[in-house]
Amino acid sequence: MKLVRDFERRLEQLVDGMAGRVFRGKLHPVELAARLVREADLSVEEGPTGPSAGNVFGLRLNPRDLDTAVPSKLVRELEDLLESTAADRGWRLNGPVQVTLEPNAALSPGTVDCRIDRSTGTRPPWAFLTAGNGTRHAVRYNRCLIGRANTSDITIGNPGVSRTHALMWRESGETWVVDLESANGTEVNGASSNAPLLLTPGAIVSFGPVALTFRLA
Repeated sequence: MKLVRDFERRLEQLVDGMAGRVFRGKLHPVELAARLVREADLSVEEGPTGPSAGNVFGLRLNPRDLDTAVPSKLVRELEDLLESTAADRGWRLNGPVQVTLEPNAALSPGTVDCRIDRSTGTRPPWAFLTAGNGTRHAVRYNRCLIGRANTSDITIGNPGVSRTHALMWRESGETWVVDLESANGTEVNGASSNAPLLLTPGAIVSFGPVALTFRLA
């Protein structure tokens, strides 16, 4: 719940009285944030690269609880909370997070109905892998498949790189890479292992013969 508490602190920095204007009933933005995190957790499924969560959330509330004019800044805060939660827990999101708050008179006051969908879309990079010639590969997904295959999240067209070579992901504030039983192995600063290897900014990660520098965006 640390991320929800962080959300509460950020909320205090918003326009004075905004929460009271938006949530007219018993609901409070922090309660809604906690509900979003729980719903996102329940949506997690095991995918080809590991745990994957929904990224489109529609929250329906009784009009007595929610004003029709929802400040965009509050919506962005809720979306940022879900992005941070996914990064902290190591979930993959296949598109940008989208949150909508919708009045629905069919719901009882004080209750929330949540609709979750999965939508693909372009995500901003959270890191880059840069070659010595300046070529940059943007790391856009929290769990990112790296390999020679065109279906990889990052495609490296070198015959020494396996089709599905390695997996990179964020979790609990750290970045990891693990070799996926590739033909030529994965190294970080010259060290190899069958177990996940920690990546820090500036580290040299080698996928077979291809060496790239890891940097956060």
